[in-house]
Amino acid sequence: DVDNANYMESFKKNAETLGKIFDKEDQVKKELSAIDQKVTALKKQAKELKKNGLVIMANDSKMTAFGPKSRYGLIHDVFGITPADQKLEPSDKHGQSISYEYMVKTNPDYLFVVDRGAAIGEETSAKQLVENDYVKSVKAVKNNHVVYLNSDMWYLAGGGLESLNAMIDEVKKGIEQK
Repeated sequence: DVDNANYMESFKKNAETLGKIFDKEDQVKKELSAIDQKVTALKKQAKELKKNGLVIMANDSKMTAFGPKSRYGLIHDVFGITPADQKLEPSDKHGQSISYEYMVKTNPDYLFVVDRGAAIGEETSAKQLVENDYVKSVKAVKNNHVVYLNSDMWYLAGGGLESLNAMIDEVKKGIEQK
């Protein structure tokens, strides 16, 4: 598992360990270098954007939020998206419970959404929770800056060379939406 508080350090250590085990150290080194370049470019892009973001997970009729050093904190800590709520504490794997009022009050520029139901083969609930009359005034919703993340990858997988590459690409594409 990766350490959410030190995502890249633990991610790299895991990859290097697997590289040693499978005698693929040179390939891992090359992959890590490419990932570092992509992360650096995304961080620069995020900084220039001068917008904030909120990471939420939809779970049936409930929503939870994730800040820095949390399960999905790499969006802030590694990719450089400024947290919409600086006070969110790192939490357990399912985040801090939030309401529609919280989303309106926080008013993020970007909303990154993980749909837990979709990831575990249940009814999808993200769109109903995020695209409704309660939150239509939120900047992210109003400006079409709601990024539905690949729930299988973000909720179930993650932590590998391929998945981190895909996660970087997904966030990059999401902040480039017009």
